[in-house]
Amino acid sequence: MMRRVLVMLCLFAISLPAMATGEYRLGAGDVVKISVYDHEDLQAELQLTQGGDVTFPLVGRVKIAGLTFSEAEKLISGKLIDGGYLKQAFVNVLISQYHSQRISVIGEVNHPGRFELDSATHLVEAIALAGGVAPTGGDKVILVRGDTRTEIALSQFAKPASGDDTLQLRNGDVVMVPRSPQIYVYGEVNRPGAFRLENGMTVVQAIAAAGGFNPRASKRSIELERRQPDGRNVTLDVRLNDAVQDNDVINVQESLF
Repeated sequence: MMRRVLVMLCLFAISLPAMATGEYRLGAGDVVKISVYDHEDLQAELQLTQGGDVTFPLVGRVKIAGLTFSEAEKLISGKLIDGGYLKQAFVNVLISQYHSQRISVIGEVNHPGRFELDSATHLVEAIALAGGVAPTGGDKVILVRGDTRTEIALSQFAKPASGDDTLQLRNGDVVMVPRSPQIYVYGEVNRPGAFRLENGMTVVQAIAAAGGFNPRASKRSIELERRQPDGRNVTLDVRLNDAVQDNDVINVQESLF
């Protein structure tokens, strides 16, 4: 099930550019090129101040942080016309350096780190920037925005876009992919090691994930080590149909005969 969700997640990420409705919004630190058609003296490359403004010829200081390119163009054009400088003003705003929108992707991804966004970016795209979910990653993502933590199921991304603005990232957002629940199978099995804990997994299913019993295994001598709430580890004798829990350690004993 989880593998199917991850495949659909990749396909969803590929389709995002055609589905995205958001536009990049300028912010402090971005460098923009502003020009006015047919007026060579009215062009400049400017960096937005920490206050989010630029100083453009004739109109002076203009705050454009938080605006899309088209909104910034309309604002500057209006100031040129309303100020009596031009009868018509066809303004073009382009960005030459992105510096204002930074996010972090941490946890169980292949390349965790900080990333600068150069467009309106969906949460799925951010995970892709970090190399995708690692094999140890769980089936949920936590989005930290300021003091708010939102838990989002990966399966949600396999559905048609819901238009939820929460999934469009903002400056300062932190995307965290927690570790998936794990179980460990050792002893007389074909592929001992750590495995993802699936919903409702039993001892026999965990052993199957480890390649099954090897010829030396005793199917009636299986121990399970489980950590208790107080931190103690206890060893239990289990049956094949018993359920397993996160961090359980299964040890299949060798047959004496």
